[in-house]
Amino acid sequence: MGLFSKKPKELEYDAVECQNKKVRMRQIFNEAVADGDSYKILHATETTTKFEHGFVFDTNTTTFYHYILGYRQSDHKIVLVQIDRDLTQHSEEIQIDMSAVVEAHYTPKYYQACLQYKKGYPQYAEILNIGDTGSKTVAGIPNMVQKEEREAFLDYLEILRSRLEQQGNKQEKWKR
Repeated sequence: MGLFSKKPKELEYDAVECQNKKVRMRQIFNEAVADGDSYKILHATETTTKFEHGFVFDTNTTTFYHYILGYRQSDHKIVLVQIDRDLTQHSEEIQIDMSAVVEAHYTPKYYQACLQYKKGYPQYAEILNIGDTGSKTVAGIPNMVQKEEREAFLDYLEILRSRLEQQGNKQEKWKR
């Protein structure tokens, strides 16, 4: 270790509360999605940033969207269900158009999975943060640690990438 380097801190979280939230997420997902038990799930977030020039002050607003990401290997379906931070309300299911996805990659430094759409599609990509949050988090759902779920999803992404390559879509270098 160098003179000014710090040892990374371990994430502090309540394991019992984390497990209770995972059970609640499964309940919400099953309410929102038909045959929800056939999907594997994990928590994911997306952010949008809006910058506005003001008369006196410029403002930068970041909005966090919380999702339950469900994926199924048998038919390569991915479904998002938007949830609130308290896990009390949820939206209808949002189906990812898998016929429009041409690339899938992962950035381990930021815990971001990206499903990139083909050119001409109304959106560029779904950029999903699938990292962990501790008990002192401000922006995310507190006590959400999902290492096993993340690894299973990354295994699924590797299978998806090979399927996309077989369809003739070039994939970026995979780094896990």
